[in-house]
Amino acid sequence: MTRTALTAVVLASLAAWAGAQGSTSAADKLRLHRANRALLTDLVGSGVRLAAADQPVTRAEACQQTARAVGLEVRRAAEANDEDRVAELGGHFEVLVRDGLVPALTDADGVVPADSPEGVRLRAVRAGAAADLDATAAALPAADAALRAKLAELRERLK
Repeated sequence: MTRTALTAVVLASLAAWAGAQGSTSAADKLRLHRANRALLTDLVGSGVRLAAADQPVTRAEACQQTARAVGLEVRRAAEANDEDRVAELGGHFEVLVRDGLVPALTDADGVVPADSPEGVRLRAVRAGAAADLDATAAALPAADAALRAKLAELRERLK
């Protein structure tokens, strides 16, 4: 059930993002395609890994990798001063963390003993996710205070 829901979140985000591109010129479409190609490849690969994940920690790792890929694109958009892309991808990043990563970590916490090797992996996933959230929030322009606040709230939920 969780695997299906997490896969649906990834695919719904991808579909919403692709559909939000609007009508553009051929040159703009080419520019968007170039900008989105790596992200699309990462998202498809992450969706496949997530669908194949049969263990709670493996699902959490797949969710973290997906969120990391989107967070990296948010940071790249912020560096390029592409405010529209930051807003769009930032929203997707928030949804992936809130509806995918946090529940996957919570589910894993309920079944993985903290002192087991899987517990060590789970702590590494949580630490990596926290670092990704911090890096993405730090890259946001000052005008994105609302998204920064949402990411800070999600950061707290990772603890």
